Formats: sequence, C-alpha cells, structure tokens
Amino acid sequence: MSNVAGDAALPASPSEASPARIFWSTWAGWMLDGFDAGLYGFVLVAALTDLLPASGIEVSKANVAAYGGLLFSIFMLGWACSMFWGWLADRIGRVRTLCATIITYSIFTACCGLAPTIAVFAVFRFLAGFGIGGEWAAGTPLLHESVPETMRVRLAGWLHSATPIGLTLAAVVALGALPVLGWRGLFLIGVLPSLLALYLRLTLPEPRPPATRAQPPIAALFTAEQARSTWSAALMMACIIFGLWSSTFWIPTLVITKLVEEGAGAGYAQSMAALSGVLTNLGTLIGCLAMPWLTQLAGGRKRTAYMFFLGAMATNILFYMAIVPAARGIALLFAFLPVLGFFTNGVFALYTIWLPELFPSALRGLGSGFAFSAGRLLGAVGPSVVGLLVATIGGGYPRAVAVVSLIYLLGLPTITWARETSAEPLRA
Repeated sequence: MSNVAGDAALPASPSEASPARIFWSTWAGWMLDGFDAGLYGFVLVAALTDLLPASGIEVSKANVAAYGGLLFSIFMLGWACSMFWGWLADRIGRVRTLCATIITYSIFTACCGLAPTIAVFAVFRFLAGFGIGGEWAAGTPLLHESVPETMRVRLAGWLHSATPIGLTLAAVVALGALPVLGWRGLFLIGVLPSLLALYLRLTLPEPRPPATRAQPPIAALFTAEQARSTWSAALMMACIIFGLWSSTFWIPTLVITKLVEEGAGAGYAQSMAALSGVLTNLGTLIGCLAMPWLTQLAGGRKRTAYMFFLGAMATNILFYMAIVPAARGIALLFAFLPVLGFFTNGVFALYTIWLPELFPSALRGLGSGFAFSAGRLLGAVGPSVVGLLVATIGGGYPRAVAVVSLIYLLGLPTITWARETSAEPLRA
C-alpha cells in the first residue's frame, strides 16, 4: 500500500480531500471494526468462565461452545440490522454517518466490559454489532466516490486489508494485555476508536452534498434490473459470511481445547490461540493486497469469486477433516492457517470492489448496506450452528465446520446470477 502516499499527488477527488487521506481514514475505521470483532474470539473462554456462573449456568465445554456461538450470532444479528446506516448515509452524507457508527460501536464495546451477566453482555454485543455493521456501508461508498477512477479499484481492494490488520491487532493485544487487564479491561479499551470519529468529522468533507442526490424510494432496490444486483449481492455475501464465521471464528477455541487436552497450561494455550489469529490474518492480508491484480488475472469479478468460493470450501474441508485430526501438536495446523485465511477472509476484498459497483450513487449506501446486512442474517446463524453441532454430534469442531463449509458450493449459482462490472466505471 506504499503507493497510496505517492498517488496523493494525483488530481484531487470531488471531495477536495487527497486520495491518501480518504483511504487511510476509511481504512482506520474498518481496521478498528476488525479489532473489535476479532477480540471476542480471544476472550471467549475467559469471559464465559466468569459470566456463565454469574448467570447460574455451569461452565463446561458444551456450554462454552453453545453460548459462545449464540453470543457471536447475536453480535452478527446486530450487524444485520445495520442496513439502517446505509440508508442514512445516502441521506445525510457518508462522513457524518461514518462518525456515528464509530461512536456507537466504541461505546457499546466498552460497555461489554461492565456486563454482570450473559443477558446484559448479549445486549451490549448486539448494539456493538449494530454500530460496527454500519461502518462498511458508509465508508466504502465514501472511498469509491472520493478517489479518481484510475485508482478506485486498487484502493477499494486494499481497503479490506484493514480487517486482517485489525484482527491481528486484536490477537496481539489479547496476547500481551489479557493476562494483565483481563477480558473486561480489553473490552473497555474499545472506547478509544471514538477519537477517530472526531478526527474524521473535522477533516473529511463529503464527496458531494447529500442534498444534491436524488432520493429514490427503498423499493427501487428491488425493481427491474436492479433487483438482480441487489439479491445476488446479498446471497453472495450470505455465503461468504456464513462460511467465514463458521470456520475461522472457532480456530482460537479449537487451539485452546486441543492444547489443554494434550496437557498444556491454560496460559500457553491462550498465547498460542492468539498466535493462530496472527497467522490466519497473514493469509487474509496477502489476499487483500493481491485482489486488484487477481481480478485482472482471472478476467473479471465473477471468475475471481468462483475461485475463492471453491478454494474456501476445499481448504476448510482439508484443514478440519484431514489436518486437524492427524496433527500432533499445533505446528502443522499453524502452517496451514495462512492458506485458510487467504480464501475464507481474503475474498471480502473482492466485494469491497464489487458491491459498490452494483448500485447507483443514490442507492449505493443503502444497496451495499442491505447486501452486507442481509448476508449477515444467514451468517449470524453460522457460529450457533457449529456450536450446537459440537454439542450434539460426534467429531467435535472439525466435523461440524466441514459440514457447514458446503455453503460455498451452494453459493456458486449466486455468482452466476450476479452482474459482471469489471469493464464499467463507477455509476453516477
């Protein structure tokens, strides 16, 4: 991404802010989203060890799996309700809405550290998810509409690199600070991103005044040719969100469980779980940085999507059904984690490029937000499905995740249905 600073010398965008400032500002917001979402996986066991007894529930492997998946599904349900932010961004502006989403998720992430019971914790996770889900719906259209067309695809593809960096930061913070601050202290750190909202509000102008945009009704998303783009985008997002959070979400818990069963201490197991997150996100980062060129080499958005869907399904099944059962220790598992991250999470960089291209400017925030949020409705059940399967069928996490990975196969027709946009400029 080093070229971004050099590209800042190119003609300014319609927003009058340099491409570099637009990119890094939206990137920072998305990075902090990744940090918040990733933090939960690393504090899951510690948090539930405290919250389950406080709620009158026994701490057991089955209960940690079931309640851990349920709580993450509630968080993702908050994400799914966040299509409101896309609607708001089309009406009051991208920057104002972006700031509001950051403040919302900052406050309620910090509140999670104060929760006395599972029920209260679930409410705060829902509201934090509601705020996090809106950042993409406001920030991604802001980037697309604020930089020159010659740079748009490249910067949009790189934008999703913020997610693995945020997830890696969560792993590093969990590794270093969890023993000192505890899980409550880590959540309280979540209030800090609100400072970014103040910076954005003071320094970033809107790409164009909201009042100059025609405001079509919401029903315009579902009429004529636009309906095809809306529903295909939502279904594709549903598949990749379900697949991602049903597989990589469970890796830290799987590592902790495996090491403890092999006789390792809890502290060492927690450290290795954090390291697993770093390695998974390394593969994601590679996929994000390479995505602008991968779409060119593949010959379009749709061919790239086929490659990542099939790759994600194959790597999930190979990892969970062959590598995990056969591995003694964690060396082999860790060697494969970057490949898993490349396919299951790197694919989102494709949709950072593709989704805004499927909607006109007046519907871009709402349409992109709807596609992402509707996808989260299905994706939200993924962790719960895996948790319930672990608790009710043989084979543990590996078999459960391998079964739900078939969602990528079911998603192939949704790619076929989608509109190819690789040869088109961004619609006004």
